[in-house]
Amino acid sequence: MEYPYFKKQFSLVPYQDKLSIGSTPGIALEIEDPNQLVYKILIYCDGESTVEQIAEKIEKEYPEVTYSDVNDVINTVSSYPYIMEDHKLQRSSNLSNVQIERHSRNMNFLSNFDPDGTTKYDKMEAIINSKVLVIGLGGVGSSVILNLAALGVSKIVGVDFDKVDLSNLNRQLLYDEADVGSYKADSSKRRINQFNSEVDFETLNQKIESSRDVKELIVKYDIDFIFCAADQPSIWIYKWINQACIETLTPWIYGGNSEATSYFQTILPGETSCFQCREDNLIESSKEGTDKYFSVLNNGYATQNNCLAATSGCLTAFMIFDFIRVIADFDKPRGINKLFTIDYRDYTISHIEQEFNQHCSCHLVKQTI
Repeated sequence: MEYPYFKKQFSLVPYQDKLSIGSTPGIALEIEDPNQLVYKILIYCDGESTVEQIAEKIEKEYPEVTYSDVNDVINTVSSYPYIMEDHKLQRSSNLSNVQIERHSRNMNFLSNFDPDGTTKYDKMEAIINSKVLVIGLGGVGSSVILNLAALGVSKIVGVDFDKVDLSNLNRQLLYDEADVGSYKADSSKRRINQFNSEVDFETLNQKIESSRDVKELIVKYDIDFIFCAADQPSIWIYKWINQACIETLTPWIYGGNSEATSYFQTILPGETSCFQCREDNLIESSKEGTDKYFSVLNNGYATQNNCLAATSGCLTAFMIFDFIRVIADFDKPRGINKLFTIDYRDYTISHIEQEFNQHCSCHLVKQTI
């Protein structure tokens, strides 16, 4: 390890003759450290000093300690997962100094999924370089947009045809009272430009009316991932996005709020079941369920929104985590092949398995990949 770095998100607590490192069960350590030597060495592992320079500092306080002793301590601690990394990786990263500073806490989070401490800069770069389409700029959509901008996604395309009204302000955090009566596409652009000037946030005052509309956006902007945060027209919006994503192999996630619950599913065309699989499975398994489903599909039956900023924020967190998993490619998204439900009445999180349907077009795509 050339430039040892003890990750600052881990606590260092010397007490009695021990040193406590971190607090998360399964990762945290308790080690013997009677003279606080390990504690002092880790304090000096700031990513700016070499092992030789750290040893020189330690020898001033502990004359009997050699370079070899210091190196052994660093190697021992770094043999445990997650706790240390070599800042040589930062020096060779393609990220600018401004990006490294701005996204340092994002990378702290990413390092929780990087046991060897070797990939967080690559993962951060992948997130920054991603191109994301968000359909619907309401409660969930505005929360998603803010989270993407905070993550540093450099290209975001937001689509909505609606105007801000006063009742939106309980949950749609992109807007304020001055935006009432303005198009969401216009107001959201101003807000994100103020929040993160490095984000190329393009908004479209457009109503999605077909899978072709979605596909044209995917192709035009070379989209890597889609968030569907729109709820109208009921079911159709999911079907249109699903079809466009199957044709372009674009990962996507849909989510929304219903009464006292939120729901979401992540779809990787060619790898996982899709929204059409869900419809086909229902048709094959339940006539009553099918009749109800097509009644909604054909008639809409739109309901008045009853969500809070908090419920949209909670749902967004799960959706963003799956987005990170897909784009940064460090783990399988948790929402694949499942429809997750978050119930705010009792805080339960449940899911219903969503299986591949062999007659669905996505199954044919899977066979050709």
